Amino acid sequence: MDFIVTRSAAVLVFALTSGGVLAAAEKQPEAPAEEATPAEEVVDPVLEHSFFRGWEGSAEVGMNGSTGNTERFNLRAGINAERDTDRTFTTTSLTYTYAKEDGNDTENRLRFQLRNDWKLPDSPRWFVFAQGNAEYDDFQDWDVRLDGFFGLGYRFIDTERTRLNGRLGTGLSYDIGGSDNRIRPEGLLGVDFRHQITERQLFRADTEYLPEYSNFAHYRIRSRASYEILVDPEVNLTLRLGVENRYDSNPGDGFKRNDFDYFAVLAWAF
Repeated sequence: MDFIVTRSAAVLVFALTSGGVLAAAEKQPEAPAEEATPAEEVVDPVLEHSFFRGWEGSAEVGMNGSTGNTERFNLRAGINAERDTDRTFTTTSLTYTYAKEDGNDTENRLRFQLRNDWKLPDSPRWFVFAQGNAEYDDFQDWDVRLDGFFGLGYRFIDTERTRLNGRLGTGLSYDIGGSDNRIRPEGLLGVDFRHQITERQLFRADTEYLPEYSNFAHYRIRSRASYEILVDPEVNLTLRLGVENRYDSNPGDGFKRNDFDYFAVLAWAF
């Protein structure tokens, strides 16, 4: 009898113990499933540094005119773009200006410019640059002027809001369709300035002095300054006001040394 009681008690204890273990196992919360980590985008190193990636720029247009006693029409249009990477800084622009008064053309000019700065990793403020210009003008001693330069530059100021560069280089210029169609070795001394006044306001200015090696009394100066204000950030619309001056100490017989332009254009960023 004692054996039967003892055995029954043992069975009861085992049943209760097993039930508690099973209940505990059933109540134990499941471990949260690990979230899948999104695969990192793999970028081809060749494409990452491709010349066609990372461009930002704007297209601009401005015009004015009058009719009546005086017939006048002025047009200025252009495209500007730049690309900034850890290796290079590239800028390019294409500008066309046209003016007509009383049925006669008074300006017809097209200019293309491309410049590339190669950053030097061991000397962050120094850079090597190369640039080229092609210009067509109906109202000069020449029809087309080509020039190209290369040299060394230095960043005197390089902050998030302000940039001031100096450049020193050498190159060649060549006129086509003029009275002096020869290759002219020239020097280059340039200064580029850019300052972000506020989040919506930007000021730019640059100038280049280009002396002819064979006769330093013959030289050219190209200068430009502009003030930009972001009018509508939703459509990236900017109002750009600027002045541009081109000086040639030896423009040819019957031509003026200075060509001074002032402009107001609307620019759409892309």
